[in-house]
Amino acid sequence: MISLALVVTGLALALRGDLPFLRNPIRRVPAKIVRHDRRFEDGGIGYNPVFRFADERGQFIEVRDKVYMPFPKPVIGEMVEIVYPEGYPEKARIPYPMFRGLLYGFLGYLFIMLVIELTGWW
Repeated sequence: MISLALVVTGLALALRGDLPFLRNPIRRVPAKIVRHDRRFEDGGIGYNPVFRFADERGQFIEVRDKVYMPFPKPVIGEMVEIVYPEGYPEKARIPYPMFRGLLYGFLGYLFIMLVIELTGWW
């Protein structure tokens, strides 16, 4: 039962983060990587890129991507395409469609298997 609660919480958090992307038109704009933030955790280092781009009003904004990498990639100065929901430039991110697909696929699979296990349906 606890496992099912954890999976449902994970799905809810992922959907909550993606809700503005589902409800609003998506803007695709170029952005420049300006630095990497480092995070030390469990004996390892994680890097996440910080990028700068112009929002709908032409004002420049810096946003830190939420995905940590084991190395500083993309490199500083590189131009990347980012996406954000119209009206929410602070939610900009580098699109990782495979990552998001695998995340939802894995959580969905766990949800289905746990429901089958708890209900004894199989």
